[in-house]
Amino acid sequence: MRTTRIEFEGTAGRGTIERAANSPTMRIDSYLRDPQPGSQTWKTWNLSAHAGEEEMLEVARELQRRTDGVRGTNGDVCEYLRELQRFAG
Repeated sequence: MRTTRIEFEGTAGRGTIERAANSPTMRIDSYLRDPQPGSQTWKTWNLSAHAGEEEMLEVARELQRRTDGVRGTNGDVCEYLRELQRFAG
């Protein structure tokens, strides 16, 4: 069995991580429910399946903030990072 997509939903928005079988990239989408003026409602990242830890951590931080609506603690961000790592490799 292989997980190909996971969805997140928080108070501020929702997000998805997906990677098709044998694809060299992961696609991460984030959607804000009620964006503030000047905010980007929809954001997409295409990361290499072999992206480095720092690059994945940067995406995890922003995905967490956009989904939860607040800047999370390291533990909050690490939950998103673990999911990104699940799709890497």
